[in-house]
Parts: sequence; C-alpha cells; structure tokens
Amino acid sequence: MIEVEVSSVSFSPTHGGYVVLLHHREAGRWLPVFVGAGEAQAISLNLQQLRYPRPMTWDLVTRMVDKLGGSIRRVAITALREDTFYAEIDLQRPDGEIHTLDARPSDAIALALRQGLPIKMNPMIMAAAGHDGPPELVDVDERLARLEVELERAVAVEDFEKAARLRDQIKQLKEQQNPGGTHD
Repeated sequence: MIEVEVSSVSFSPTHGGYVVLLHHREAGRWLPVFVGAGEAQAISLNLQQLRYPRPMTWDLVTRMVDKLGGSIRRVAITALREDTFYAEIDLQRPDGEIHTLDARPSDAIALALRQGLPIKMNPMIMAAAGHDGPPELVDVDERLARLEVELERAVAVEDFEKAARLRDQIKQLKEQQNPGGTHD
C-alpha cells in the first residue's frame, strides 16, 4: 500500500460534481475521486479541522468505536472496478482482533482526516487512474468549492450578511469561468 493525502476538495463544473484530489507525494501522482456534495463537505470540514456544534457521522462512528473499547487502525482505498473506487476500514477490538469493514472512499477519507490517520491506497489504483501532475480542474474549482463550503457554514449559523457576500463571490467566479454562459 502507498500513502496518499487529500490535496483539495473542489467542485468541477466540467464534470458536474465534486472531486477530492488525492496526491501521492513520492511518485508525484494525483488521483481525482468524484464524490457527492455531502461527502465533499464532510471531507472539506475535516481537512480544515473544523467542528460542528453537533456530532457529524464520522464523530458518531469514532465515539461508538471508542465507547466499545476499540480503535480505528487503518483506512485504505483498495480497489477500482468499473470506474468505482472501493475502500476498507480496519477496526481493532479490545482483545486485539481486527475486523475489516467495506466503506465508500469518501466516508473512509473523512474518517481518516478526523482521526489523523494516513490514507492508504492500493498502488495499482494510482497506476491505472492517476495523473502525472495535478489535473487542471483544481485552480478555480478548488476556490469555488471552498467558497461553497463557507457559504453552507454561514447559512447554517445564520450569518446571512457573510452568506450574501460569499454568494456574490461564487457568482463572480462562475461568470469568469463561463463568460456569457448560463448559470444556476
């Protein structure tokens, strides 16, 4: 297994979805993993080490494992089949026995970030689907994704003045990306 890190989470208008960009520093390779909006927000929050006032799913999982006396030992992206990534999470029971659970990569990544665990990956995945150098979709898309996460956070805490400013920044960036095009 190789170790990868989350480089960014962004919205890609080109692909119409959110992308988590994983980086293998040693090889200088990058792997885009497309995820849903909720998963992108979870990963982005954990990447920035932000906390919600109420527990999120990864907090709940961590607390349950802790209360049962276990620990999360490993998070790994293990397979790529028919354009779908697969992941596993290894849990260790108090008696030392390890149990491996199937997981979506987005959930595994969010949990690893929250726990401060390395993200492991089958090297065959990076060889098959990775890129030499960051994909071009990161620059403006990364900024848009960060602004959208900030907007969601501002709305959640009812800071509507900040939300309006962020909405305007997002609109301006989208117009720069697609001059004369249509927008939502």
